[in-house]
Amino acid sequence: MLHLRRNTRSLADQVYEYLRTEIVSGRLAPGARVVELEVASAMGTSQGPVREALQRLERDGLVEKRSHSATFVTSVSIDEMYELFSIRSVIEGFAIRRTVERITPEQCDQLEQLIEFMRVAGRNDDMLTLTGHDLQFHRLICQWSGSGTLQRAWDPLYGQTQRFVVRTHKNYFASLTDIADTHIPIVEALRHHDAANVTRLIQEHVMLIWDLFGRERKETS
Repeated sequence: MLHLRRNTRSLADQVYEYLRTEIVSGRLAPGARVVELEVASAMGTSQGPVREALQRLERDGLVEKRSHSATFVTSVSIDEMYELFSIRSVIEGFAIRRTVERITPEQCDQLEQLIEFMRVAGRNDDMLTLTGHDLQFHRLICQWSGSGTLQRAWDPLYGQTQRFVVRTHKNYFASLTDIADTHIPIVEALRHHDAANVTRLIQEHVMLIWDLFGRERKETS
């Protein structure tokens, strides 16, 4: 039985983070059944926090309820993920055009620190932590745009994006630290307030994995 800490985050938060990690890491695979009563028993809590956590995971697109008593981990097709990344590209393109005009040197330092955190996680072969820092990098760019609309549009994409990146990116980069390094040109453009190029850089970065997919398909066809 997992023991939840009652003096820190709410029980629902803890159940949410636990289940989210299990799903994003792949330990709970697409199609797996998640039963409120079983989760509550395993985690030593009532069904209320589990129900709340599952509702949040459903909003994230990571689970779906198919019956009165059971919820299942979602599966997403490659075509659907391409659409999701295309949406991200548009959102982040709008966001960075605003951010580049107002970003501070200290904020650029913060982004560079996240890149270093990615490198450390990459050297430790810790893809889950690496993607957490990676997506925080992108979230901050949206946040610093000052647009609540763009932030609200980006946030629901987080869970699906992280699960996909954890599952796929190891197959397309010679070293996990290379993933971190793909963010460097974005920070350089932001630091120099390079409004002419920064949108192209962020959009090419977001869609990079699809370029790699395309090359692989050509090589195997």
